[in-house]
Amino acid sequence: MFARYPFNQLRFFLSALLLLSLSQAAMAFQDCEYASDLLYQAFDLHSQGISIAKQRRLLKKALRYCSKHAEVHHALASLYEEQRKWQKAIYHHQQAVKQEPNFYEAWYGLGEIYYKQKRLPLSLEAHLHACSMDEDSKARVKALLKGNRYAVIEKGEIIDKENLQVLYNTTRREEINRRLSACGLRARVEPRCLFRNFRFYSGKATLKRGAKRQLKELAAALRKIEPAVIKIHAHTDIQSFKNVSLEQSDKLNLELSQKRADTVATKLARQGVPMTSMETHGHGYHKPLTYGTTPTALAKNRRVEIEVEEWPSL
Repeated sequence: MFARYPFNQLRFFLSALLLLSLSQAAMAFQDCEYASDLLYQAFDLHSQGISIAKQRRLLKKALRYCSKHAEVHHALASLYEEQRKWQKAIYHHQQAVKQEPNFYEAWYGLGEIYYKQKRLPLSLEAHLHACSMDEDSKARVKALLKGNRYAVIEKGEIIDKENLQVLYNTTRREEINRRLSACGLRARVEPRCLFRNFRFYSGKATLKRGAKRQLKELAAALRKIEPAVIKIHAHTDIQSFKNVSLEQSDKLNLELSQKRADTVATKLARQGVPMTSMETHGHGYHKPLTYGTTPTALAKNRRVEIEVEEWPSL
């Protein structure tokens, strides 16, 4: 290619390319400087209580000049948060941390949105990026770790596949545990989730209506993990079967919990999770989380827990 040009022409051509590159870089810098000016104008409008719409127009204009301006993305995300436009706020917080991975204010904002949406594994993951720099993020992490709250799905709630992947994906989970250590917290996130939203008819292994969506999300997450053993643990409460001895009642509860674990496995298999990768375990009332016969205690102990373990090496 270079042989086509006399030496002086080639040198001129390369010099022109260099000047053009420097010129473009200078223009890009000027554009981002202008975007910063627009950001400060938006801050001024905010301090004066002038409408969010005018602030948003300035910030969007700033992004047209400098699309990778992390602080502009963060400011725009904050405006969308005020309007409860969560998806747009999430997008702009994500863009901010994409440009500046240590932008802890954006990580905090992202973690709080996920928390408000009850997407607790994602909230934990986001706050851990800010944990060592922001005390509020550290406090939120501690609260989520208490009783493994981030991995408990209560009646009427749904955990989506994206949140489940935070727990079941080995790479993401190891990064979370690394960040926990870096934040000075002695805790580990395990590939285990507790479902109280799988509800069965009393004394039966038939799931009540409402489990379909959770099964769909769970199956979608499990299909994406590396080959592993998927362990399904079912637990009953302490209530006895009528007209039988305590010993017989205990046996019936064990059998019932095993059937319930089998029901969940069968439903997951119908949605593409290999039956050969699943193990089912019924525990009856032998592993209670709390003691007592109050409605609250009974409801807390009725649960399905699903954990993922890597295949044992040969």
